Amino acid sequence: MSKTYYIESLGCAKNMVDSEAFAFLLEKHGYKWIAAANEADLVLVNTCSFLKDSLDELRFELQEFCADKYSQLWVTGCVMKRGLEQFQQEFAEVDQWIGLKDFATFEKLLTGAASDVKHPYLERVPVQPGFHAYLRISDGCNNNCSYCTIPSIRGPLKSVPIEDLVAEAQSLASDPGRQAQELVIIAQDTCSYGLDLYGEKALPRLLTALHEIPEFKWIRVMYMHPDHFDLSWLQLWKSLPKLLPFFEIPIQHCNDQILTSMGRKKGEEELETLFATIRSQVPRAVLRTTLMVGYPGETDAIFDSLLDFVERVKFDQMGAFRYSQESGTPAAKLPDQVSRAIKQARYSALTSLQEEISERRLQRYVGSFLDILVEDEGEIMGEYDAHGRAWFQAPDLETKTYLPGLLSSSGSFTRLLIYDCDPISLYGGI
Repeated sequence: MSKTYYIESLGCAKNMVDSEAFAFLLEKHGYKWIAAANEADLVLVNTCSFLKDSLDELRFELQEFCADKYSQLWVTGCVMKRGLEQFQQEFAEVDQWIGLKDFATFEKLLTGAASDVKHPYLERVPVQPGFHAYLRISDGCNNNCSYCTIPSIRGPLKSVPIEDLVAEAQSLASDPGRQAQELVIIAQDTCSYGLDLYGEKALPRLLTALHEIPEFKWIRVMYMHPDHFDLSWLQLWKSLPKLLPFFEIPIQHCNDQILTSMGRKKGEEELETLFATIRSQVPRAVLRTTLMVGYPGETDAIFDSLLDFVERVKFDQMGAFRYSQESGTPAAKLPDQVSRAIKQARYSALTSLQEEISERRLQRYVGSFLDILVEDEGEIMGEYDAHGRAWFQAPDLETKTYLPGLLSSSGSFTRLLIYDCDPISLYGGI
């Protein structure tokens, strides 16, 4: 009887890529995935330690796993670079602590023999549902934003050569267990891809090569840093039909003083021009950003200017979060730290405003037909018993399109008439 495994992948999609590589090695050596962690022979927790909240989530998860010692419990991921000693002291029940992306040690622990891992991402096994595949084109980051722990965890920018990424994408496209219709390009900063390898930003070359893979119907680029986005690249979105005009550009703030303190270069006027230019040159463009409230020195007047900026730009989608004072970052030592209560009030005001804008932006699809990638036929929500995604709804975000079941099978596209929306979702039928 084969052994079984369960993977708990915490944090972002970039971490998910590592989890899928670990899953492949487990299955390569005879392990079978099982849905119930308490029945698995080996539980692997791939961790995130980006924020204090991430560490709190990890602590909760490990407490749950350690409460009933039923299997081998192995831990890997970002905690190996941030918080390791504390967690080792707290959780002596963990059987193995494995270095970040240390696939050779992982395989040696599985087999007792030396590892032959050469290209760990060429073959991966999905660890979550969905008809998409993530392609991490680089790891690490050279931006050194004042509030961010990523460079200390993941190190400097390290891009993957174009030929290796094309081979990985082709492997993902041909994987019958994945049936991916969409390729999602991810990194800490996708716009800086290639600077370390080629001495220039090579994202256009990479996207042009990936566009030739016939199995993918959609290609989506995430995590585009505004300081490194070249407006000349907009020609790509005009000439490559599978490249979705979905522009996820996390700006964090609009105030020049705050942005300078964060270590970011583009100011309010340049950011507004950036978004206006994208919309003028790519009329179908959908804009998504990420904003932070409560950064040190953010006054009421500065926050009001952020609300005004959001109302002017009218982002289609937005992620918002409260500034977290992370030890080891320059921003943690700044004066004028903002209280928790004020951060919460500003977060509520910002998200409420964005909900109104998002719903107004989604209204333009009501009464039109959209091609929807059906992803789940089993979700029950009133009259809707399936959901999927339109092209402007990225995986692993809250936004979805709900539809009656029996229209089309999961993993296929169906054409729907959209007849209603709310701030994050669409509702459609035949």
